[in-house]
Amino acid sequence: MRRKTVFFLLRLALGLGGLAAVFVVSRANFPEIGRALRSAKWGWLVLSFSLHAFGLFFSAYRWQILAEAQGDDIPLGFLAKSYIIGKFFNTFLPTSFGGDVVRIWDGSKYSSSVVKSSAIVVVERMTGVIVLFFFALFASLGRLEMAGHVPFIGAAMALGLAGLAATVVFFLPAAGRALRRGPAHGFIRKAFDKVLLFRESILAYRHHRGPFLRAMVLAVLLQLNVIVYFILIGKALDLPIPAFDYFIFIPLVLLVQMLPVTINGLGVREGAYVAIFAYYGLSSSTALSYSFIDLAYGLIIGAIGALLYLTRK
Repeated sequence: MRRKTVFFLLRLALGLGGLAAVFVVSRANFPEIGRALRSAKWGWLVLSFSLHAFGLFFSAYRWQILAEAQGDDIPLGFLAKSYIIGKFFNTFLPTSFGGDVVRIWDGSKYSSSVVKSSAIVVVERMTGVIVLFFFALFASLGRLEMAGHVPFIGAAMALGLAGLAATVVFFLPAAGRALRRGPAHGFIRKAFDKVLLFRESILAYRHHRGPFLRAMVLAVLLQLNVIVYFILIGKALDLPIPAFDYFIFIPLVLLVQMLPVTINGLGVREGAYVAIFAYYGLSSSTALSYSFIDLAYGLIIGAIGALLYLTRK
């Protein structure tokens, strides 16, 4: 069954990824990309990849903190392996959070319900996304002219604000009352009850402020780690981009990658980099070289995740 799942995902990735690849190929100057990659400084690349691995471990640790606050005692080693396996599914599914479904299922083995496990994983994931978004929001205040010249930034910022507003509305008392006033019986009532349980499981962190604050501090440090990881890739390619600007566009690129449009955001991510790098006078090929390095790291982690998935009991 696991082998069938792996091969199905690979076929799906090849099919949908091929559509996104049309855009990439149309903008690519492969000799120029090859020259950029060959001239990359390997010391910076190795250091950036080590930060990627460091982030995976501490993300699993943050997941453990949030799970323990809900009464779930999950071994850190199990969570770390699940996180890496999730990276494999992220690589070969639409959006950059397809692997979270796997993590929810794994966490449910130690939890009282799949709904509560879902709440834990969603809090772990979304708090990190919110931290990244606020990085972009506050950093952009210092670079308003950049946002004016790169339409992608304004569009992604609007998308992020809409998502943040929807999240706030979902947790307002009025939303809870509306869900409770739904139909008294039937499928819709059961669905509303699941949503209410999910909502209450997240709101339960109000009574576990210590662990939640620890998880939030780690979220800030981990997202700083993410930004530095991308800065180091830029240094490896000698890109003339100020370090401060990465705090604006990297969170927004990661945000649009979450849209269920293509496999792992392929094409969407590259299009965003092409638009952003043009602001600095950099070619499409340079933007694609930058994106391909990040993609290669993801494929390496994904391959390790696939191996762990196929061999675990």
